Amino acid sequence: MAETVESLESPKGAAEHRGPSEILLKGTGYGVRMIFPESVPDDSLLEDLNRFSGDAARLARGIGVVLDLQGRTLSRAFLLRLLSEFVWTGDFRVLSWMSYNADTLDLLRSSGFSTGEPSAGKSEKRENGPNSLVLIQSLRSGQRVEHDGDVVLLGHMNEGAEIYASGNVFVRGRLKGVVHAGMHGGEFSISAGQFEARQVRLGGKLCSSLGADIEWWGKAVVISLEKDSLVVRELKL
Repeated sequence: MAETVESLESPKGAAEHRGPSEILLKGTGYGVRMIFPESVPDDSLLEDLNRFSGDAARLARGIGVVLDLQGRTLSRAFLLRLLSEFVWTGDFRVLSWMSYNADTLDLLRSSGFSTGEPSAGKSEKRENGPNSLVLIQSLRSGQRVEHDGDVVLLGHMNEGAEIYASGNVFVRGRLKGVVHAGMHGGEFSISAGQFEARQVRLGGKLCSSLGADIEWWGKAVVISLEKDSLVVRELKL
């Protein structure tokens, strides 16, 4: 069964979705880059990181993470708290730290930490194929994953979670969040074991206003972009 979805728009900047309190996970050649929001107060950021630590450990196990502070000004006191309350208690390996704040970089380097982009060849990347990121977990509301390649989520994707990929996106469980596949164009698809999303994006096309009244709601489907229209096919798993 194939169904063409007609309600399409071409949103401007569709991939530019990020709330001020979100922690962004980005798949890279060396592992996972964890990007901290700049505008969140120190105490709130630590609370978010503590809630996120288990997911970060599962995602980065065996490949390591880079902690990207962006332009945040890092004090010595907060660096110590960040280490003792998040890094040292987390079951993951920190490859390096990144920042474009000169004072923060000076503090990190004087404290003996590796800074900058690590080499992709220094770590073993877990792949399901070329440029694939495999997530053995579920994604909660507020969690966002961005990857240059395919993303495979072997758990559920809850409402409020986001996945942005330049390739295909496969969600083994329930898909209720926002997915954008083929961010840079090309022929890619979105697959879900149980589709319950209110909108999906493929390339520059957006399909919104989806709901439980559609025939394939709650079913296993694959959605592809064909002749400028989104085509949905039900999967018999």
